[in-house]
Amino acid sequence: YWGPWMCGCQLSLYGNIALAPASSGSRNNDESLIAGNNLREVPSLDVQLGDWTSYRGDNARSDVTSVKIPSNVRLAWQATVTNELPTAPVTAGGMVFIADRSGAVSAFDGDGKRAWKSYTGGPIYYPPAVAHDRVYVGSADGRVYAFAARTGRFLWSYRVAPEDRLIPVYGNLISTWPVAGGVVVHEGSVYAAAGIAHYDGTHVVRLDALTGELLTANRDSGTLAPEVNGGVSMQGDLMITDGELRFLGGGVYEVARYDLSALRCLNSPKIQVTSQYRTAFYPYYPEYGRYQSLEHTRADGTTLCHDASYEGSVFTNLSLEAALPAGETRPRKEVSNWMQRRGKAPPQLWQDKQDRRCTSFIISDNQLLTAGHPDNAPDQSFLAAVNIDDGSDKWIEKLPALTVKGGLAIDARKRIYVAAENGQLLCYGPVESQGRSE
Repeated sequence: YWGPWMCGCQLSLYGNIALAPASSGSRNNDESLIAGNNLREVPSLDVQLGDWTSYRGDNARSDVTSVKIPSNVRLAWQATVTNELPTAPVTAGGMVFIADRSGAVSAFDGDGKRAWKSYTGGPIYYPPAVAHDRVYVGSADGRVYAFAARTGRFLWSYRVAPEDRLIPVYGNLISTWPVAGGVVVHEGSVYAAAGIAHYDGTHVVRLDALTGELLTANRDSGTLAPEVNGGVSMQGDLMITDGELRFLGGGVYEVARYDLSALRCLNSPKIQVTSQYRTAFYPYYPEYGRYQSLEHTRADGTTLCHDASYEGSVFTNLSLEAALPAGETRPRKEVSNWMQRRGKAPPQLWQDKQDRRCTSFIISDNQLLTAGHPDNAPDQSFLAAVNIDDGSDKWIEKLPALTVKGGLAIDARKRIYVAAENGQLLCYGPVESQGRSE
């Protein structure tokens, strides 16, 4: 028996966890690797420099683009993707890719027509990653899937979960070990992690991006401290930072850390039975975890800042903070709870006074693209371009629904894609002030 290990009464009161012995009956498991034909014969996608090929722009989830945000935009097209909650979009080679909680992966062409649609066996919480002319996605059925980006042809799937076992979670049947945090692709390898809570096991793998074959696995980090049955839980989206694979690790381990080659867990064991860190993992608590925090330091030392608490109850206004004097460092924030600062914050050069809550950002050299809604007005969703130098709005567009978390993307041709919680995908094209397309 474990009581709630997640801080936040409105979340913890959902229930406790009761465990019983696993059935001794035989299970019919699919093969770990299921491969299609002609794995290496895939049409070229023609990815352009500046395309948004991964969640929040890159494997570090930096929200940064080299593409200049347009000086004005118009709605080019909109499409209904799903009746379920969609993921954020990614875009490459003139196409845009998006998934949803029905388990579908969809691709649209530059005119907003659906190019293809393929399925996995469970809900998909984070968007595909595009690399090697392929689309990779993690599913809550416990598997990673690869499709040809141009055609949607199934290439392979690999079961990261140790076995095929489904449990009910908030209205869906998903694996006991869902691939809930998405995937990252790096130097020919696909990284994925499966699990929910540490006591059922956390499984991290590195797969060959072309064939799906297992290269390395770590299946032990769920029990880093056997004395207290403690370890890493899978409670965050995957990223690669400072040469390490990372994701939020639950209540005891703030961030789970693995080396990229052998997947050795770099966290030191903690002999403790108390929780220390907070999580409201977006796949399971989308109404709480939808808001995005931002801390981006520019070349001149100034820092764009927007803090949102882990469960969405409080936030700070978007601001630009002054550069720190030489030798000083910024106050540290809890990774999962950005409102928890230590020390004095730097002075602000400007602050947005409109009390806007943000769900997504894209940062260019001198402009910030953001989506969200005014506080206490969730029906007034917007997409805005903000001048970073003074905090003024360059332009603002009304949206039909709130943008999903991290739900903006931009391509090499300056087209902006918005994934909305109502299942729509919108494309905004660049327009000159005279009304002609840029």
